[in-house]
Amino acid sequence: MSKKRRNTFSLDERFANSKFDFCKNLKWFLIAPAVIILVGVILLCSLGFNLGIDFTGGSNMTIFIDENGDYGEVHKLSDLKEIENTIQAVLDEHGLKITTIQTTTMNVSELSIEKGSAVIIKYQNNDIPTEDIEKENDKIRLQLLQKFGYDKDTDEDNLIENGGITTASASAELMMKSFIALLVALVLMLIYIIFRFEITSGLAAVLALFHDVLITGSVVLMFRTQINVSFIAALITILGYSINNTIIIFDRMRADVKIARNANEKIDNNKIANTAVRGTMMRSLLTGITTLIMVLMITIIGVADIREFAFPILVGIIAGFYSSVFITPGLWAIAYRPRKRKKTQIKQTKQEEVVEVEAEAE
Repeated sequence: MSKKRRNTFSLDERFANSKFDFCKNLKWFLIAPAVIILVGVILLCSLGFNLGIDFTGGSNMTIFIDENGDYGEVHKLSDLKEIENTIQAVLDEHGLKITTIQTTTMNVSELSIEKGSAVIIKYQNNDIPTEDIEKENDKIRLQLLQKFGYDKDTDEDNLIENGGITTASASAELMMKSFIALLVALVLMLIYIIFRFEITSGLAAVLALFHDVLITGSVVLMFRTQINVSFIAALITILGYSINNTIIIFDRMRADVKIARNANEKIDNNKIANTAVRGTMMRSLLTGITTLIMVLMITIIGVADIREFAFPILVGIIAGFYSSVFITPGLWAIAYRPRKRKKTQIKQTKQEEVVEVEAEAE
């Protein structure tokens, strides 16, 4: 007879049969997040966020790059650093600084080519009065035309386009709306979890979500990543990803609680939480790793605006996995108290037991 081969490398089984106590070690799992958040608070008080023009107000321009020398000096788009230095030299005269620069294509009218390479620059207006910003931008545009060797007197093809401005008042309104959107997302998630599970699970999940947001904000502060609307969109994406992973674990815990209750067994919170985490660990890891790889690639090869969106998500995925697996179950185990069963339920259970005993006697 041929012996049946046994799979000795089943990570799923190894996680399920693990003896590691996630709930007992909760206090150790809280140390790393506490340190990161503390550093973030210190940086916030000393340096503040690196706010982009979406929140501070600013201007943007699109600059055609003549790689063939047909309309001005030759500049190769591959040497983006040299182009950035050329632009920054003009902005320095006005006390301004480039906040982001990215490559793009630009439609140019009445030229021998339909499209050409271009760069988009964004810069803050600093303390320039609102009524003087347009005039200042016009001066900057004329200086850039001269710097790139374009004919500033007969530039009918708009080789350098003034993309407009974002005022401080519009930025303040945008910041308020972004904050409200984030708050509404948290409240709706809390309501859903309380409705789907119970209030203990809801509060544990929301605390974990606050953890994810604070960790992401702290890491962004450490790396001085620019904060724009894309950052708020990234935070809302992180909340959705993190809560999805947490709900999978809560669903497993709810099923185990129901089984224990139906069997009239004493509900051991730590045992139920640990079993749920072990049983879903492989799923959590696979989901996290596959998502992480894709976001990591976008972060590495993406342009500046994409990186501003992808980098917070990259941090949030790691923070969300950590909170779902190592923090939320422990908080649930500490706070959960089984509901008292109603008399009708107890009576029904006893009747079922009597019926089973009678059936066995027969």
